[in-house]
Amino acid sequence: MNLFQTITEMFSRELELRGRAFVNYEALAQVEVKDMTIDGFPAKLFFNPARVRSVMADVSPEALQKRACFLCPDGLEHNQLTTVWDSPTGQTYFIRVNPFPIFNHHFTISSAIHERQTFAPHMESMLHLAQAMPEMSIFYNGPMCGASAPDHMHFQAVPRHSMPIEDHFSTNYANAVLVQESDLQSHLTALGKVLSMASIPENASQTGSLTAGASHTKEWEPRWNIISWYEPAQSDSVESCRMVQNGVELSDEETTLHNTTQRYTTLHNGVFNTIIFFRRESRPQCFFAPENERILFSPGTVEMGGIGIVANRESFDRITPEVLRSMIQEVAQQSPI
Repeated sequence: MNLFQTITEMFSRELELRGRAFVNYEALAQVEVKDMTIDGFPAKLFFNPARVRSVMADVSPEALQKRACFLCPDGLEHNQLTTVWDSPTGQTYFIRVNPFPIFNHHFTISSAIHERQTFAPHMESMLHLAQAMPEMSIFYNGPMCGASAPDHMHFQAVPRHSMPIEDHFSTNYANAVLVQESDLQSHLTALGKVLSMASIPENASQTGSLTAGASHTKEWEPRWNIISWYEPAQSDSVESCRMVQNGVELSDEETTLHNTTQRYTTLHNGVFNTIIFFRRESRPQCFFAPENERILFSPGTVEMGGIGIVANRESFDRITPEVLRSMIQEVAQQSPI
């Protein structure tokens, strides 16, 4: 069996044990959904009470020191199963069913070593993982960007096309750059270069590195921070890659905020697609508002990708398309375009 078949079989076996994962995956059928359109961009809002642990996660250093790490073997429940995946990089990861799912077949891929959530040392493994499971989209939440376990390095995997941005981006996302790379090492080199850039040139929209053309006047779409790569045939060099949004230095992930999603397609002999959402805030101010105005919204990659998730009825009822747009604008880097 390939890796995808192996973890799919593990998923079935774990649900047969009828533990916590079984209860929460059954509850997905009861999730309430609001369909929204924001400046032409399709979005959804999920009311999923089972996600309260993730939405309300206290990730302060004090709280992390007091609790057992739920991604380490000693912190697992007795009926959580594990698939060991050895990356070609030499790094080892544990793949498990996410017991607090957003989507059906939602997995967590955690480092076998207890180490802080840091992207750079693991980005090559992320590409290999995407290549090994083209049926899935792999994503990473930064330490202050939706990760409920910032003390233990992990990715997550969900079925492809789960997030609206995946399809909208690839077909008619006018205000973003879609660049693709079929060679893993070239893609990795481009990724490193792009992540080290602090900002785009003022005239970037006139260069060959941007395919975005139409209106940048909308208040929603320019806030999506999207980065990917051109194939060599489309670009003179990887250095022509440019960030869509105003960027930040990523050398210190203690202070840098970002979310990343990666997928590998088999189209044209294999293509990597990477989207990065640069952030300026962990949570919007409404999260800390008085109770009669509070909206418990703690965005990670999935939320930045077009699906808002809340775990209480009051927040679900208060979020309109305008409110969701405002919250995303508040936590995203501002666009210079």
